[in-house]
Amino acid sequence: MKTLVLKLLANTISEEELSTLKIWLQKPENRAYFKDIIETNQELDLSLKDIDSEKAYRRILEETTVKASTIHKIFGPLFKYAAIFLLAIGTSFYIYSTASDNKSNTKSTSPIPSPSEITLERGDGSLEILNEKNSKTISVKIGSPVVIKQEKNKLKYESVSNNNNELIYNTLKVPFGKRFEIELSDGTVVQINAGTKLKYPVTFSDPKSRDVFLEGEAFFKVQENSDHPFIVHTKKMNVRVLGTKFNVSSYENDDTTSAVLLEGSVKVIKPNEKDNLDAGTIISPKQQAAIQNGEFSIQEVDVQKYIAWTQGILYFDNDRFSDIMKELERHYNIKILNNYQELNSVRYTGTFQYKTISQVLEVFKRNTKFEYKLNNESITIEPSI
Repeated sequence: MKTLVLKLLANTISEEELSTLKIWLQKPENRAYFKDIIETNQELDLSLKDIDSEKAYRRILEETTVKASTIHKIFGPLFKYAAIFLLAIGTSFYIYSTASDNKSNTKSTSPIPSPSEITLERGDGSLEILNEKNSKTISVKIGSPVVIKQEKNKLKYESVSNNNNELIYNTLKVPFGKRFEIELSDGTVVQINAGTKLKYPVTFSDPKSRDVFLEGEAFFKVQENSDHPFIVHTKKMNVRVLGTKFNVSSYENDDTTSAVLLEGSVKVIKPNEKDNLDAGTIISPKQQAAIQNGEFSIQEVDVQKYIAWTQGILYFDNDRFSDIMKELERHYNIKILNNYQELNSVRYTGTFQYKTISQVLEVFKRNTKFEYKLNNESITIEPSI
């Protein structure tokens, strides 16, 4: 967002970027930062003493599609001091300022998403922000073999021809606090959990396999095709299937990467064994294959625990609070600071649906006494006095 503030002061901001800045300014801490920049620039020239930073902020909120000329009227001679001030507060500003001199006439082809927005990154690097309330057809390059349709919280790839064998990947990013669904061009349906990134081909033109790449958690209903096995790649484990329903979890901040099978059969393969067709272990329905600290294990599990999230349910079964915290952070898009370390090893059992995080924590408090404070986007947990 520092880049947008610089663009604003340099009178090069676009209407789309100005809308993004308006959303960012809704948070009090961001407004304070914005005003500090204006007021500090005022101090660089006494002639600017009549500039009102509060008035400038209100004007930004009122003018979602303000033209560059209007912005210039708001800030006046502030512009010539912007580069001096921003150089003083960070090298990142200096890098951008130098580049902007050479690219002042170049407009960004992609919107700048906020951390809370779902995004689709195309093969050429351009971004599409996906609002779950919208339904639309998403543009693709001319001659593309697919049509991409958004139906609110679902994205659907529809093949229209098989003439293009170019392997092009799209990447869908779902932030904390949200879930999304995608139907791939082969008919495979993927439900994507919060805090997850899925990279996949626009069309499965590889004659040997259908490969997707997962960081986070997703539930797959794979369309059967015996000639093209479907492979989910994660950093610690690959899952190879023909047609089945299964859940894969591979979050960066979790110790365990796992695959849980609901229907069919899958082969679980370590990444360093992917080229060995005889390698891997086949698991059956209601089994979990997991890798933790380099150790591989298979066990019978309650499948519902691992797919409950697809229905918006938090499902805890004798889980440690340290693990529960991670799931709560993803589910509610909130940061939890636990200053009561003994609480980490306490185990809880329970299911929650359509509950606020305060309601969930109040239930936990009945078992173990602790206090918590909710402040904007964070929660701090302390021992009871």
